[in-house]
Amino acid sequence: MTPIQRTLLAIAAFVIIAVGTFIYFIANWDASKAEPIGMKHDRPAFPVSKKSRGLGQSPSPALSVRTTA
Repeated sequence: MTPIQRTLLAIAAFVIIAVGTFIYFIANWDASKAEPIGMKHDRPAFPVSKKSRGLGQSPSPALSVRTTA
């Protein structure tokens, strides 16, 4: 078996395993055990205070340093 054939065989094996595991996952999916995530807004993932954001402040922090070309 040539190196090219071994590479193609390895790629084909990977694709077959990937497709097979995806089909297994879909076939065994149980929606009743899954938690919906579509409209979940309990709290922000990274709490950041409005003061530290620097957005919407007047004057804008981005305008405080200007360079002219």
